[in-house]
Amino acid sequence: MRVTEKNITDALSRAVCGGWDRSFLESVLQQLAKRGTLSVKQKEALGKVLARCTEEDQFKHESWSVDYAREYEATAQILAHYHSRQPYHREMAKDILAGRVPEHNRFLRMHSNKYSKKVLREASRPPRFKDGDYVIPRAAFDSYKDCELQSDMAWTQQNKLIKNFQKKGGFVIGVRPEIHSAAKGAKRYTLLPIGEVVPIIVEERFLKAGKQKLT
Repeated sequence: MRVTEKNITDALSRAVCGGWDRSFLESVLQQLAKRGTLSVKQKEALGKVLARCTEEDQFKHESWSVDYAREYEATAQILAHYHSRQPYHREMAKDILAGRVPEHNRFLRMHSNKYSKKVLREASRPPRFKDGDYVIPRAAFDSYKDCELQSDMAWTQQNKLIKNFQKKGGFVIGVRPEIHSAAKGAKRYTLLPIGEVVPIIVEERFLKAGKQKLT
């Protein structure tokens, strides 16, 4: 095995190597196996990544994992659901959702950015609606963008389900822990539209209390 390849596999064996760094090293190994060489820019990037994944970094990572589990893991899960749908921290978010401890400095940057703060505020805010409440969509509700289904079904069935919710409203059957938008009112609810057996998911900002419960 060539020295470069051994350095890469050693780095990959350490838990501190995660997210984009791990994906990059894996792609480099594939290219070396296929072509046997790297571009100048790839070599420069490789040096930077390997410098972040040394034995010393692994030791620091193991110490950080204790603090992470005690102070950050719960909020990290909330943030990971949001950032896994965004481009910048997506790889680290996937690591978090897979149960891996994220790299210390990158995680703290993600944790403290303005979007993460909005997500955590929204997650900690008491829900406006509770189980059993009758709700209807606001005028701003877009049936194509603002509704999520929990099961696969044909488009005609989806359309019927959502149109029925727009016409009759539905009942709250659960408040979901995940936040997908860094917006006020992004708390998500599982709803059962009137007369339906398949639930839908809608954010609070697109809902309002119905004037009366339907039977």
